Amino acid sequence: MALEAAGIAGGPGACYTHRVPRTPLAALVYVALAALAVGWAALRGNLDLYHHPAPWLFLGFPASTGVAVALGLAVGVATIALTRLLVRTTGWARALHGDLREVLGPLTGAQIGALALASGVAEELFFRGAMQPALGIVLSSLAFGLVHVGPTRRYLPWTVWATVMGFVFAFLYRATGELAAPLVAHVLINYENLHFVVAFDPSPAAASDAATGELGKKPADPKLVLRARRPQHPG
Repeated sequence: MALEAAGIAGGPGACYTHRVPRTPLAALVYVALAALAVGWAALRGNLDLYHHPAPWLFLGFPASTGVAVALGLAVGVATIALTRLLVRTTGWARALHGDLREVLGPLTGAQIGALALASGVAEELFFRGAMQPALGIVLSSLAFGLVHVGPTRRYLPWTVWATVMGFVFAFLYRATGELAAPLVAHVLINYENLHFVVAFDPSPAAASDAATGELGKKPADPKLVLRARRPQHPG
């Protein structure tokens, strides 16, 4: 989801300790969450977490899967673009982005990919595949938002955003009847936004350093340029 530091700055069993190895811990948390989803499905007597029991659209395979993937990609791309716009144009998103950078610390591309995939799959299995058919769109979406609560009030916008995205993912699942729709959107958003959080520093100091670096470049000496361009005559 947008601005999400999957499994680190929020989510079930989130760890807020700075600069410690968290990828193995996050993996364990998400394996446990997926196991809970399967257990819930077993208790209700239906292990099919992929298909919603009462979708709004009845397209049939493979059309339903194609529509689900296409909608998931569209929502993912739109959310990623909106995230970047908000971080660059609003104070609350910029502050939240900076806080998430502090919590995340440096991550490799492999760690980002693993976290994005694990968080997206596990959370969709649990909140959409297992919880939504049992409790409905509203309760499952609110629960999704509540597990994305940060350690301070500064993270409140992130919790609200997660709740909104919970509703978006829930409507995707209910409309298409396939978990592919919210799953594709969720993993894509996590992957791109984790990269964005790690790579982009919105602090004034970073912007000032970048500007200073550009202004500090000395322009080429016109005399040297003309000398270099002047044809050399032999002898």
